[in-house]
Amino acid sequence: MEAILNTILTPLPAWLALVLIVVGAVSLALGLIRLGYGAAVRTLVLDLIDQAEHEIQGTKRGAERKAWCVKMLRHYLDNSRWGKLVSWAITEETMSKIIQFFFDRARAALQKQ
Repeated sequence: MEAILNTILTPLPAWLALVLIVVGAVSLALGLIRLGYGAAVRTLVLDLIDQAEHEIQGTKRGAERKAWCVKMLRHYLDNSRWGKLVSWAITEETMSKIIQFFFDRARAALQKQ
């Protein structure tokens, strides 16, 4: 096993190995921030979905409600103490996916009842 690793890693210059390690660490950190963000804002997202249902009345306005939730979530993130540090890593697309995920789970739970 050691011989195989030595054969694979020997041709790489040290600077390239360091660059690959740093890029891997940054990618891992971004992934963990995005995953952790969804879990951290679960209750806030569910509250925002409920508010959007009351604020924006009418049928076929789901996209408008979702956009409102994304806007409010971005507002909360930009104004929170620790959110400013990671707000650059969390895009509107990520927020939209998080909102859709929790909306789908809530709807599935209501349909079971």
